[in-house]
Amino acid sequence: MSRHHPRSTRDVKRDLRAIYTGSDGTMPDLSKLSYTQRSKTTSILIKLILILLGLSVVAWSGFFLFNKGLIHESETLKVQIEGPDQIKSGEPVSYTIRYENKGDVPIASLDMKLNVPTSFHVLSLAPEATGQNEWTIGSLGNGSDGAVTVNGVFLSEVPSSQRLQALFTYKPANFSSDFQKIETKIVQINESVLKLTVTGPEKALAGDNIEYTLNLQNTGQVDVFNVRVFPVLPENFTISTTEPKLAEGNEYWNLDVLKGGELKELTYAGTFTTTASGEQVIGARVGFVKEEQVLEQSNVTTKTDVLGGALSFHLIIDGSNKDQTVVAGKTLRGSIDFANSGAETAEDITFTLNISTESGSVPISFENALVSDAVRTGSTLVWTKEKTTSLAKLLSGGNGIIDFSLPIIESLDQTMADKFMIKLTAEIGRVGSITTPRTIEASPIVIRINSNAHASAEVRYFTSEGESVGTGFLPPKLGQTTHLRIYWKIENSLHALNNIEFSTTLPQDVTFDEKKGMDIGDISYNPTTRQVQWTTAKLPVDIIVAQAWFDVGFTPTQQDVGSFFKLTNPISFLAKDSVTGDELNKSIDQLTTDFENDPLAKGKGVVTE
Repeated sequence: MSRHHPRSTRDVKRDLRAIYTGSDGTMPDLSKLSYTQRSKTTSILIKLILILLGLSVVAWSGFFLFNKGLIHESETLKVQIEGPDQIKSGEPVSYTIRYENKGDVPIASLDMKLNVPTSFHVLSLAPEATGQNEWTIGSLGNGSDGAVTVNGVFLSEVPSSQRLQALFTYKPANFSSDFQKIETKIVQINESVLKLTVTGPEKALAGDNIEYTLNLQNTGQVDVFNVRVFPVLPENFTISTTEPKLAEGNEYWNLDVLKGGELKELTYAGTFTTTASGEQVIGARVGFVKEEQVLEQSNVTTKTDVLGGALSFHLIIDGSNKDQTVVAGKTLRGSIDFANSGAETAEDITFTLNISTESGSVPISFENALVSDAVRTGSTLVWTKEKTTSLAKLLSGGNGIIDFSLPIIESLDQTMADKFMIKLTAEIGRVGSITTPRTIEASPIVIRINSNAHASAEVRYFTSEGESVGTGFLPPKLGQTTHLRIYWKIENSLHALNNIEFSTTLPQDVTFDEKKGMDIGDISYNPTTRQVQWTTAKLPVDIIVAQAWFDVGFTPTQQDVGSFFKLTNPISFLAKDSVTGDELNKSIDQLTTDFENDPLAKGKGVVTE
């Protein structure tokens, strides 16, 4: 076991001498420290970096000094837009854009552009603009100022918020760059020069002819143009007359001009239908018209309490009293249900059903219609007490129903309308002891007919002219490949069709032969999903028949012997009627080798060995 002995001073000195003795055998002077001298290249680089850093600081300081300090202190452009913050739509207004050089340095060039909303119509400018709402002002000395005045009128919706914006571009005389100054004025439009009121009866009976009066006034001092007034009606109110008379096809009045201060009276009269009861909101709205966009100025209403009458009735077509879209050839099932909800007996009731069109003949086959005891004159059906005895006297609480059917013609020609309206009115000759004939209307029902599009599909070996379009064995033979042609066809003549699509999927043992043809659109095949599609964006009415075809091949196996070979799964047809907007669709059965529409191949579709 070793022991540790303390080291002597002599031992320490000997060890240090061994470490620090140089190659020449001498010891260095450890009482002084020294360092290796830096190279000249390094010193030059450090000095260069310090100089560049100093220059950068000076440059950025100058930039901020000129942009944030001197320029804005001595060459500031002050801009202000003077004018009302709130105005009336249709009222002339004036705005002045004032500008002033508040700095000590002249402005060498100054331009201004005025941005206004589309609803603001400029009447005059002072001074006149040098461009489209642009002014080249030129130089502006220090302490100098100027102004631009804009006179115009806002024809804007009420309420709305509009803004005027003045954009100045200027260059100080002692600077080479352009500066910009933007000033914005927010204008609130909460009123209009057009004031509209409506008056009408507080109470009314269904069937009573009542009148509503509209008073429209231009409260401003200048004329306004292109004013449009719309009656606001509940769905169970029918207008019979208007003054002035509405233009053909319009449901509103157009006023080309309404002079300053002018008051215009407009009236409409009509009746509440039998379905109306309780408070009914009715009125009108008015607006300025710009490119067929109506900028509403006022919307006013009044309320009329419609009291229940002695007779209530409804017109129902195919289970609904709303407008409908149907297909040609459909038979409309209609009914008139009626009841006496009053306290007195109603006598001598007559129901009149009128079917009318805007143009063209009514597309109803009246010869095949079932109208019970109605008397028909043209396209009008009338039920009276002479044949329908329940209409002679209807006691309080009594009720009844009249059924009828109206078949729509299946093939419409060019003389027939594709839209018609069914309107039902009732006339009551006597209620209790009061003999005051009254006519009441039910809400009319508009019927629109969808296009007569017909989709079909067939498989052929021979064309109708006897040309062979198929190849291979006929009848199909076990283990042998046969190729056939599949045709898809659309027949249509009433309305144009949009987004047309035929589609099907092929069975796993049927191949798509890449041979195809079409009158319009395109045929595609997806080998992953095995889906075949014929698509076209639009089929005009002048293309009465459109057709597409593609070839398929198949090789029968033992399990196919003795039966028709399945070539496609069920086929889907989709299209959109461009007039009614309805989606048209049809499903066509799968195709096989039965050759139903190929007389030359018929009877040869069963697979043989």
